[in-house]
Amino acid sequence: MLVPSSFTTSVLPVQENVVKNIIFRVSALCLQLAVYNLCSYFAFKSKAYTSFLMFAEDHIQRFFFVSSRGWSRSAIIVLGFAILSPLAGLYDTLLWSLDSPGYVIKSSRDNAGSVSSIDAEAAITGNLFKSGFNFTLPPMNDLSRGDIVPARQSLADAGGPLIWLDDEGFSVGIDSLSRNPRCIPETTDDRNQVWGCQFPNNDSSVIFPLPLGQPFIWWDGNQSEPMRSFRTDNLWNSLGTGGDTAAMKQVFTVTKGRRRHTFFETVLKVSMVSRFPASIDDAEILEMVRRTFSNDAADNIQPATQTLADVIITTQANHLSFSGGTFFRQDFSVSATSIELLNVTNQDDRISPEYVVLRYTSTNITLIRSETLPNPVTPLSPCPLYFSNLATGGRLRSTTCYLSTATQDPGSGFHGQLDASAVLILSDVFGDGSTARAATALNETGLLWYQNHTEHIDQVLASRAFILGGDRGSVLVDVQHTAPALSYLQLLLSLIPTLIALVSILLIKKDKRGYFQSSFFAAVHATTHLDESQCDKVGYSHVPPEIRLDVVDGHVLLGTPHGGTLGIVTLGGMDLPTPTEKNAAFVNQDSYHTVPTMEDP
Repeated sequence: MLVPSSFTTSVLPVQENVVKNIIFRVSALCLQLAVYNLCSYFAFKSKAYTSFLMFAEDHIQRFFFVSSRGWSRSAIIVLGFAILSPLAGLYDTLLWSLDSPGYVIKSSRDNAGSVSSIDAEAAITGNLFKSGFNFTLPPMNDLSRGDIVPARQSLADAGGPLIWLDDEGFSVGIDSLSRNPRCIPETTDDRNQVWGCQFPNNDSSVIFPLPLGQPFIWWDGNQSEPMRSFRTDNLWNSLGTGGDTAAMKQVFTVTKGRRRHTFFETVLKVSMVSRFPASIDDAEILEMVRRTFSNDAADNIQPATQTLADVIITTQANHLSFSGGTFFRQDFSVSATSIELLNVTNQDDRISPEYVVLRYTSTNITLIRSETLPNPVTPLSPCPLYFSNLATGGRLRSTTCYLSTATQDPGSGFHGQLDASAVLILSDVFGDGSTARAATALNETGLLWYQNHTEHIDQVLASRAFILGGDRGSVLVDVQHTAPALSYLQLLLSLIPTLIALVSILLIKKDKRGYFQSSFFAAVHATTHLDESQCDKVGYSHVPPEIRLDVVDGHVLLGTPHGGTLGIVTLGGMDLPTPTEKNAAFVNQDSYHTVPTMEDP
């Protein structure tokens, strides 16, 4: 395998491809000029003026000339020109084919708010691909904590852990609707709650389809609602219910008045399902508990793990369902961990389970930023009920008016705005939740990959969210774009035709008279003395004369400006200066002149 060297690799950037194209095209034109001049020089040295005239003819006329001359020197000159001139015109194509790769990658870092060369918002929301362009979201260094206030209620009074945002009861927590109301949490201290209870299987059919890990927003001490997102924007609306194994990360914002708070949520759901029979092996239950409640999947079974597994095994043996877990509150975050054994019954038979599900759920919501907006949020449209705006990535989509049932007090109908800024769904990474084997339900390889990359994933998702619906200026963007470039080989090959063209110009200058440097029109103009021009040295006609086509006695003649004609006449019987034996005469009836043939330059 050949490794490209720096000589053949594109390393010399140019501004635009048009500049590169001009360089290559000029090089091709220089080579075409060199071919023309060199062939003209060979014709001059061979005294083959007719061959030189063939350079201006088309390919058909050249073919007739070559075929009529055979393999003479004059024919070879014309044949060489006919072949080399078109090839020289393709020289720029050859230079393009040497691109390796033809561009260089330039990189710069700036904040997303000042990047003018891209529409980062459109690129992220539309997952667009722009050829030759890429931008990377490096880790954010400005993920400062938000602003909170002291808790207005205890864990027991609030019904669960909350992140308190103002003194009016504005707070965010974890929706506890998926927990069986029979299981009353027990508050162990000011930061922890635990619960665990058995309940009839009929309740499982109600709990099983409820969404898991849904944030809950309290706008004040009375009005609350879950964090809603559109099904097309967040597949967790489907994956977050029932069984299966999956994870969801999302960044969402809650805005009340001028205060906007940004949260990061992570939800992991691991499930085992058994249908025939509708029971899970005791060993698999123990293994599931060990894998989900241990920081290291290789740890031995701890006493607490064994105790929890025994409770679940006993519950299954008693043909009941079970729910147990913990709530935990910190200053800027709330979390919940639960495990459930749900014997789901069908509608016809409320006693015998149709299938059994062992489901583990872990949820964490963290406040990552609080900020004050220049203006308060305003409702998208009027509504006679309590309602909120619904947005996705900073774009208003709808309101919750059609979902609201609470009556409105005068002047208190609009709560604020909910924005699901960015969502990431991880499915089929951690395992397959459709089996009754713990090793399949939670794959250690997938879990290890997630643990090694979770910080990077969180940073990228936060950056994406702030670009779409937050403070773009706080996000750094590594912008990478391609710039056209030349290799040293291409540069060298572009300069060589220029040098050859200069050499060819010097060679053709040896034609002192200039007939092999000028057109046939210039030669006729000079030799027939249509004006005051001289014939000893031909060049450009600064004032080209008018030459007409005249028809006299059925013959087409070339007419001159003064009424004369151009033609070839014989010398016999005319009172003309006696020419040499090989001379011919171009006669202008206004004035005549004898021209020596080019075989005697």
